[in-house]
Amino acid sequence: MNSFVTSFKELAKNLNIKYKDINLYFQAFTHKSYSNEHKVPCNERLEFIGDAILDFLVGEFMFETYPDMPEGELSKKRAAFVCEEANKNYSLKLGLDKLILLGKGLEKEGGRTRPAVLGDLFEAFLGALYLDNKKLSEVRKILKMVVFPNIIGEAAYLKDYKSELQEQIQAENRKSVNYVLENEVGPSHDKTFTISVYFENVKLGEGVGKTHKEAEQLAAKQALDKLAK
Repeated sequence: MNSFVTSFKELAKNLNIKYKDINLYFQAFTHKSYSNEHKVPCNERLEFIGDAILDFLVGEFMFETYPDMPEGELSKKRAAFVCEEANKNYSLKLGLDKLILLGKGLEKEGGRTRPAVLGDLFEAFLGALYLDNKKLSEVRKILKMVVFPNIIGEAAYLKDYKSELQEQIQAENRKSVNYVLENEVGPSHDKTFTISVYFENVKLGEGVGKTHKEAEQLAAKQALDKLAK
């Protein structure tokens, strides 16, 4: 606990968090594998409330940002920013991964880098932040750092170019396109991926992104642009 307190105080300072109950955050960073070994509460209940708050605040932001967008499209866009892969990236950007408490087995198995573990951690952290302050504004402050800028930036993977490309290809035959990881560079918390899309061994497009999903969507977009010419 003492080691966690020291690390969390540094994190809180970096993120400008004025906390009241550090025990809430200790629970938020406690994975069930650590909980089982040390007989302390895990972060699953905090994850539950954090998930609901994240959904709401991202939905609120998108509702205000896209006043003319229909409900179905809003839901699709939100799903791109509130998912396991996205939440994992938010945890890494905030540095939450450095504080997570894991059981010995999971730690050895690389649990600190698992998308599911880091995605759940982000939601649990938001849950603790809300319960500690009872203010959505405090959670919104964190989302302004790592979530909302991506939405404003209108990342290309928001539109489902992969599905559109597949539909075009299958309109002429039943074969599918194939996505190949060509390269990845950077440290584990900040990788950049290069992925190409092929059809019958012919390269149709290439995409570079911070996640596999983004790179694939950008590759599909490039392929669609070529096919449209």
